[in-house]
Amino acid sequence: MKTSKLAKSTLAVVAVAALVVGCDKAADPEPKAPADTAQATEVQCVSQAQDFEPQYIGGYPTKETADAMFEEYDYQAAVQFYLWGYTYLNALGMTKGFAEMGGDERSIYMFDKRVQPQHLYVTANSEVIYTLTRLMDLSKGPVVVEVPPKGRGHFIGMDERAYEDSGDLGPDGGKGGKYVVVSNEYKGELPKGYFPVRATYTDQLFYALRTFPGDEGSLEAAVERGKELKWYYLSEAQNPPQNSVVLIGDRAFSQDWPRDERAFEWLSEVFNMNKVPPSGLAHMGNMRRLGIEKGKPFNPDERAKKILKRAAKTAEAMMMSMAFRNRQGVEVFDNRQYDAVYFNHDNDFMGRSEDGELIYEGVEGRVGTFHQLCGNFKTVVPAKAGTGGMYMMTFKDKDGEMLMGSNTYRLHVPAKVPVKQFWQIPVYAIGTRSMIDNGQRSTLGGTDDLRRNDDGSVDIYFGPEAPKGYEKNWIKTIEGEGWFTMPRLYAPLEPILDKTWRWNDIEKIK
Repeated sequence: MKTSKLAKSTLAVVAVAALVVGCDKAADPEPKAPADTAQATEVQCVSQAQDFEPQYIGGYPTKETADAMFEEYDYQAAVQFYLWGYTYLNALGMTKGFAEMGGDERSIYMFDKRVQPQHLYVTANSEVIYTLTRLMDLSKGPVVVEVPPKGRGHFIGMDERAYEDSGDLGPDGGKGGKYVVVSNEYKGELPKGYFPVRATYTDQLFYALRTFPGDEGSLEAAVERGKELKWYYLSEAQNPPQNSVVLIGDRAFSQDWPRDERAFEWLSEVFNMNKVPPSGLAHMGNMRRLGIEKGKPFNPDERAKKILKRAAKTAEAMMMSMAFRNRQGVEVFDNRQYDAVYFNHDNDFMGRSEDGELIYEGVEGRVGTFHQLCGNFKTVVPAKAGTGGMYMMTFKDKDGEMLMGSNTYRLHVPAKVPVKQFWQIPVYAIGTRSMIDNGQRSTLGGTDDLRRNDDGSVDIYFGPEAPKGYEKNWIKTIEGEGWFTMPRLYAPLEPILDKTWRWNDIEKIK
């Protein structure tokens, strides 16, 4: 009988990982870029795959082959679990960040002095007042959320799926009202006079509200409007408890989450507080051997710790590629460099056939979206002119080159942008996905006192130094560091919705 001839060198390759992508820190992988735009260190993945011929004895895999394959299986399972569960880290990070600000699980949290660079709140902007809850536990019973008028808000699961909008996009039509939120398993009757929300895939859900200083007349009035938000359990409706309001003000805040092996400990926490949706059952089955099991504390052994550390490194590089080099084909315009902010085209990441049958879950688009986005809309693009917002995202200039802080760029904004509210453009840092910490304003918009051209149009500049005479129209960028932007067109009108009017590309200038 022929025995295995598997050499030690081949075993080493397999143990490291047959068909594995290993990730290392390396210089910018695009040597064609000018030297002044390629200073930032990036994660570079180098394939370590080599030919591997499994060894068998009488049809049975050898012990060495089986050991190597199980090692590989567990590693690949950990990578895929990290990616599939990434959105949960986003929501858990927000709740943990709020807990650091004080209050309790019933508190309302408000960025009452606008979002600032010391607030690591992913791709927020400084033109609105954000008011949010922590995660609300639907397993304890239906939740009532009293929404104030004139705001715009969203009911968002811990999985970052949007289950309902409020305000002009929602059933209250901007008048405010009471919403009752239930889990998918809830079988009881819902009371009359409430707008119903059913969370299909999660028992943990939060509500995010925007109020607008421009609509309310002042920043202070928008803050007071946000304080009208309330939530309680339906069982408490006859005598609702008060929600304390925690004002974040100028204090440092972070919703960021770990992207190394600590992410797995967070994911263990997620599924000890939240139900596992059907699409996660296979993942949870795989992760039992690596220390994650519902109802038990996170407890990886030494072998598992090594696998999780390596898996997190690979998964992070995959995630960064999905976020900043996405291949989803979600261009907003056919001749511009802007992508839709939701790389899945929809609010729940589920692919459907023409007759509505669920046929896949869009993990790649979900991961790419929620690395640099927090929160979701049920109505991704407003169908009615003068409601909601038109959001878009770009990491590239007009020529398709990645935006770098060492360069100077110009954005030409035509006069009379067709919006009912206002337009606004922020600059975000690649590392934090939050407002760039440049020592000054990181956002400009149509309501600002800007230098305007004779025809009423505006030229906005981005770069390490302001062009002479355009200091008011300039957002400072940081040399050697990439940046991106997410322009908002609040309450877009028909020309934007039918795309006969298009937002211009950002142009690199000398």
